[in-house]
Amino acid sequence: MKLPLWLCAWLLAAECVMILVFIPGRWTDRAIQKESTLIKQHFGTQGYLWIETQASKWFRASMIDSGVYAGIRRAYLPDKAQHKRSNGMEHFARPWFTWAEGRIKALMNVIYQFYVRLALLLAWLPYMLILLAPAALDGWLAWKIKRTNFDYVSPAIHRYSLHGLMFLLMGLGLIFLLPLTINPMIIPVVMMTACVLLGWVLGNWQKRI
Repeated sequence: MKLPLWLCAWLLAAECVMILVFIPGRWTDRAIQKESTLIKQHFGTQGYLWIETQASKWFRASMIDSGVYAGIRRAYLPDKAQHKRSNGMEHFARPWFTWAEGRIKALMNVIYQFYVRLALLLAWLPYMLILLAPAALDGWLAWKIKRTNFDYVSPAIHRYSLHGLMFLLMGLGLIFLLPLTINPMIIPVVMMTACVLLGWVLGNWQKRI
């Protein structure tokens, strides 16, 4: 499983570079607005308000109250006092400050949208547990039955299902950071597929006497 982990790390690094260098804040603003509309359509106003409230709490606690956002701004943007002390040079670096402010805004939007998607996952979790329990139980019972007879346990199905499960979960993590509009229904689809793969993994576990 070393290759998927390295691949995930490389893709995550590339995604962060793309966000920090190329993605404008206006782009992420539009993506958030469109995704919010989709969430309202699927979850209704009450569900949307719960998701937005939860995401806002996480964002404020991790970025605002912790001082991370203020620290990032101090590192790349001058405050009012520094701006006044520039003595006629205040317009010299304006393009850099405009670009840096856009990058900071895009980064904050991506982090906020990550929390929105995490809240979505949390909202779906009780329903996914209803699917996960029978899928895991079915796979475990199938494995127990195969231990008592000569039914074939497929190492290939076990290996590819396990790899598919890992790729699926890694891919979901990467999707959570994408600065694009994501249909909220992708989360239950991914989780249902993960439940099926987990059942195959358990059902084809290597026999031990």
